[in-house]
Amino acid sequence: MDKPFLYDQDFYGWTQQQAKALEQRLVMELDWQHLQEEIQALGRQEYRELVSLLSVLLGHLLKWEYQPEQRSRSWFLTIREQRRAIHRHLRQNPSLKSRIEEALLDGFEGGVDLALRETNLPLRTFPEHCPCSFDDAIADNFLCDTRQDWEG
Repeated sequence: MDKPFLYDQDFYGWTQQQAKALEQRLVMELDWQHLQEEIQALGRQEYRELVSLLSVLLGHLLKWEYQPEQRSRSWFLTIREQRRAIHRHLRQNPSLKSRIEEALLDGFEGGVDLALRETNLPLRTFPEHCPCSFDDAIADNFLCDTRQDWEG
């Protein structure tokens, strides 16, 4: 079956065929164009995952700061979990560190949207730009000290 046709008609079959060709070093069997596109897509997916983790973290940090009367164990645990997940994701993908500033900006936009969805606060409540650095946001003791037990 033609490689580009297989890619369009049976993506799973295409992945298996390409994996086998790579394993056996059958260079002529490789669909170079689609392999390049898929590898680039995998990199974009890792970046999007970092942005997603930051969005959840920053959204909860905003809620924590701007709605202190609503603080909960759930928020505390979400902040703790997201910080750990970000550390883990960067350990597994150290090259993403070169895009930290961009990811923080993208994540902050998502974080504000999350905070707006989950609170009754108006948009003007939240800062226009991320008020913290990346290092601050992921530090265990920034705003919400996740080194200690929750003591609501």
